[in-house]
Amino acid sequence: MMQSMSALTSDTASRDEAATPTPEPLDEVASMSGRGAETYRQIMQLLGTPARGHLPRVTSLAARLMRDLGVTFSLYNDEAGRDNVLPFDPFPRVIDPTEWQQLSSGLAQRIRLWNEFFKDIYDSQEVLKAGLLPFEIVYDDLHYQRGVVGIPVPENTFVHLAAFDLARTEDGDWMVADDFVSNTTGAIYALQARNVLSQVCPELIETANVVPVHGYPTELLEHLRHFTRAGYSDPRVVLLSPGIYNEAYYEHSYLARTMGIPLVRGGDLTVLNNRVYLKTIGGLEPIDVIYRRMDDAFIDPVAFRDDSHLGIPGLMSCVRKGTITVANAVGTGLGENRAIAAYLPRLARFYLNESLILPGIERLICADPDQCDLVVSRLTDYVISSVSERSNQTTWFAGELSAADLDALRRRILAHPSQFVAEPRQRATLLPTAAARGLEPRHAGLRLFAFGGPKPRVFPSGLTRFATAPASRVISSGLGGGIKDTWILRDTQTDQTPGDQVATTFGAPQRRLRLGSRIADSLFWMGRYAERAENTTRIFKVLQQIQVEDQRRGNQKAWAPLWEALAQATGHPTHFFQNPALRKEQTVAHYILLDRMNPSSVLGCIERCRSNAMATRESVPPEVWVILNRLLQQVSAAAKAGNLGSDAPPEQIFDLQENILNQLDALTGCASKTMLYEDGWLFWCMGTYVERALTTVLVLRQVLLKRAGEGSPGTHLDSNLDTVLRMLSSQYAYRSLFQSRPAMEPVAMMLLQDAQLPRSVLHCLEGIHRGLQTAFGGPGRDAGPTPLRQSAQMVSDVAFADVNSLFSSATAGRNLRLHLWLDDLASGLMSLSTNISDHYLHHHAFNILR
Repeated sequence: MMQSMSALTSDTASRDEAATPTPEPLDEVASMSGRGAETYRQIMQLLGTPARGHLPRVTSLAARLMRDLGVTFSLYNDEAGRDNVLPFDPFPRVIDPTEWQQLSSGLAQRIRLWNEFFKDIYDSQEVLKAGLLPFEIVYDDLHYQRGVVGIPVPENTFVHLAAFDLARTEDGDWMVADDFVSNTTGAIYALQARNVLSQVCPELIETANVVPVHGYPTELLEHLRHFTRAGYSDPRVVLLSPGIYNEAYYEHSYLARTMGIPLVRGGDLTVLNNRVYLKTIGGLEPIDVIYRRMDDAFIDPVAFRDDSHLGIPGLMSCVRKGTITVANAVGTGLGENRAIAAYLPRLARFYLNESLILPGIERLICADPDQCDLVVSRLTDYVISSVSERSNQTTWFAGELSAADLDALRRRILAHPSQFVAEPRQRATLLPTAAARGLEPRHAGLRLFAFGGPKPRVFPSGLTRFATAPASRVISSGLGGGIKDTWILRDTQTDQTPGDQVATTFGAPQRRLRLGSRIADSLFWMGRYAERAENTTRIFKVLQQIQVEDQRRGNQKAWAPLWEALAQATGHPTHFFQNPALRKEQTVAHYILLDRMNPSSVLGCIERCRSNAMATRESVPPEVWVILNRLLQQVSAAAKAGNLGSDAPPEQIFDLQENILNQLDALTGCASKTMLYEDGWLFWCMGTYVERALTTVLVLRQVLLKRAGEGSPGTHLDSNLDTVLRMLSSQYAYRSLFQSRPAMEPVAMMLLQDAQLPRSVLHCLEGIHRGLQTAFGGPGRDAGPTPLRQSAQMVSDVAFADVNSLFSSATAGRNLRLHLWLDDLASGLMSLSTNISDHYLHHHAFNILR
């Protein structure tokens, strides 16, 4: 078998010990001809002229927009880089129509070839019997899934989507550097590159007739629905993601939102009777197609890795029964093997009886002793990569390593040669890139995307990645590389691209599934945390204003009930703010607003709100995300600056509070105007109403129970009530209704029972009940002890409570009846919140929706 491996490169391998010089870089702009050269000339006139000042402005706007949109990719070498914003460069790459014709044809052929290979290797394995591919390359690969052998797939399609990294040959032509036929990444980053460029520099797009790319999500959805198992006329599609800690989670969430399908994790799906179901707020909904964005090994802990918490136990039983389609098919992880890719010229002749239109990069296989000797003897001439692992941490540019690291790599290759392949150093491809002194050349690579199936096609969009440092070859987003827009020029004679020749047939609209339980839970708590941050900020702002006045009057003890109300509303003991140590060690302002160690601080609430938004980004409108992201950045910056020390002027604190309130108000308003008025919005509102009602009850409870006669003059009680109205944003409403000084009975009745007052308990309870009724109401659906019945009962109890009687027997001491009633009301609200989660978010194990 090893003789056949040696034959691959025997015509090119040389034993010359002299180091091979690094090929000279290729200036892609200078080497372009035809329409591409003319387009580059127009781009240079717009961006490359310092007098116009376009480049600094566009670069700054693009960086800000990328940050606001949260276009991120995790850094492999930085644990703190989970939210690393991708660098964006406004100078695009241009691909001429003639060039695109060759690329499109070559990659369509390549995806057909890979599909034929998987059909064979997971069935009769004729290629191994013919001796064209060493069997150990396949059988020793951990990505080869023996359990998949013999399992049919719809339309014999294993590769539904593929991506290909391309590089330039010595002659400037294109060749394939890497094939991604299992788990593709990058398409959405390509779309966002076009989106950002069109917003920050629309006049640049107008310089050329560029193929649009915005239709990718729609075409992808229709493409996936085409592979539904026979008999499913209304297919239901979900996107399976490892979760928020995956480096490409932004792409997963954006793609799910634009496709209009749920973004799920393994725990969101369950298997019953050989069917896969999504856990929704209404029950279990059957799923027909899973577009997976995780490796084979993690997709089913029963069939593969039993330590995986990311997959769906029992999924492979559904695949065998033919009740679910997984795209790409399980087993295609074998295509990550770079050694197999080196045999593609042979496989093309074997399966297709064709020669490769696009050549692959020259690759030496270290499992072959002769090739291994050549690589080890001239190690600095090669780029060394793992055979099957595609992480950036398993690729080494040997010529850039220190002597010690080079020696360590050599020992690793000699110890485990079958784990490595080597590629000669390729020439760098340079594109102009924005830098501090203007446009400077940077190395840039290209990734293209293709749809597989009976008629494979390449989508006319590309992701151009570039190295951010001079003379660097590192373009990976995980190592700090940036992205550019890629322009594929239309053919002016036919006004189309090869990708347009295969028209997409659109079927019935995608069926909208009920909201996933985990998504509803996140939106519910987003509403609660946003409301809690707003309430805490407003209450503390009013108390800070009082504190400034008290310093002038010298009368601070009279307002103790109000500080106790703040403590109650933020989950602290009533005497918490009387602690001298708190004021001595740090200011109250810092503790309430910016202290991460305080779980009830405004910063803590905003962080939790954003964390929930991150967990459900496909359900959160981009406009809402931008506001929330900016708010967290501003508050975090204030916390880092530490500008709320003991000597901070009140005006500085007030400015921060006012900014927080304005941003939270914008957040709520934006959500109400951009979210669909369906299940997601209802759960956000229910979370808001629960938190608002609880705050109102807790504040009232602490102030109303501090009756006159406890050592405070009655005038202070009136002032306290007026302040309570300000704390609960109800002062104007009270004055409009009563036109008199605040008194206990009318204040209590208004804040508890006035259904027209947005801050009243009754208004909030009616809002909760209305949301539950809209989502889950209907004949016979409110039977039993459900939250729907509980909310209806609480609405009735509050609406018909005789609040006047709670004050009629008031004495100089505490009113026990009022105390108990308010306590019961607070307990009921917390119980209702818990029951909503238990009943609608973690239930319905056998309620199957059809």
